[in-house]
Amino acid sequence: MIAPTRSGLVPKPLRIRVVEALARQRGLADLGVAVLVPAAAAMFALVLEDAFPVGANPQTFSGARWAFLSVVLGLLAAAVFYRRWVYHGTGTLFSLSFLDETMNDYHVQAQADAERRHMGVQLIGHRVDVLAREHDGVVDVVLPRQDLSRTVESAMNQDREDTGYAVAPNLLWPAALAVGASLTRTDKMRFLDYDKETKETTVFRLRDKAPERVAVRTEPDHLVATPTGERRGVLLAFTPAATQLDIDRRCAEFGISDLVLLGPHSQVQDGRLSGPEMGRLADDLAGHLADIKRTAGNRELVVVAFLPKTVTLLTGWYLSRQQVRFFAGTHLMHYVQPEDRFVALRVHPSQPTAFPVPRSGV
Repeated sequence: MIAPTRSGLVPKPLRIRVVEALARQRGLADLGVAVLVPAAAAMFALVLEDAFPVGANPQTFSGARWAFLSVVLGLLAAAVFYRRWVYHGTGTLFSLSFLDETMNDYHVQAQADAERRHMGVQLIGHRVDVLAREHDGVVDVVLPRQDLSRTVESAMNQDREDTGYAVAPNLLWPAALAVGASLTRTDKMRFLDYDKETKETTVFRLRDKAPERVAVRTEPDHLVATPTGERRGVLLAFTPAATQLDIDRRCAEFGISDLVLLGPHSQVQDGRLSGPEMGRLADDLAGHLADIKRTAGNRELVVVAFLPKTVTLLTGWYLSRQQVRFFAGTHLMHYVQPEDRFVALRVHPSQPTAFPVPRSGV
């Protein structure tokens, strides 16, 4: 099977093909265990009958029976191990959604394909009318985001212990950051990232990390020629959409005096990230953001992000382990495309309640 990309048709990644193969073999694994368990029990009964005869029957030893029992037990152990491997590779898919009511879901087909590759599916999400919740440029979605986080954590805690599970986020980026920060279980997680442009799905685990850093901070920071405030801006530019941002215009709108620019390393080919690169990028960004927050002192941060959703979710998880109150005094900006403007999305109760306006008189 092949998947379309910008440059034509290329084979699906090996990990996707393996997971698809496992999904087709769940029934075979269950059948193998179901057949071998009674076979092992029957042979064990015959061996016991030889060893402990009833009545006047003499005690006997059957090498063939012992050999057959050993073979069956070996096959049963292999079948149980194989079934566990299959279950961990095709366990529960947690599909997380937190989108504006007016947004199109571009990942319907990718989601359907992912559901076929898993034993169970948990669809957890909200559709939020962003503009209806807006007040003076601020959209407060703290309560629905907290509800989503609690639901996700509860569903994961109640999931079967004998299976693995995968997380496929389709969230507004500020919500993804906050949901990621609230996650606790990651040991058995696989992460799925749906690419809108290539229609490909990237699968990776938390431990999958590229050896080299992916995020690069442009030095020196961008200084605004005529600042309209004292806030510190942060631009996370890791998708092509970042090139459309008018930096000077937005800095003036948000009262920013200096801007930290973070982008992909030059070795990232065509700006497209592999699974290990996504895992490393999330870890890199959490370190950068924690350092930016610590060095900002009492100044507010204004963050604009162009990131894969899975990277944003994982960045939140890593960020929660940085021992820094990142959300306090931090504006997370959401772009309203039809109106070509940004609103501040409140996804955490410690975030500011007012829009980052320029200082008065400017």
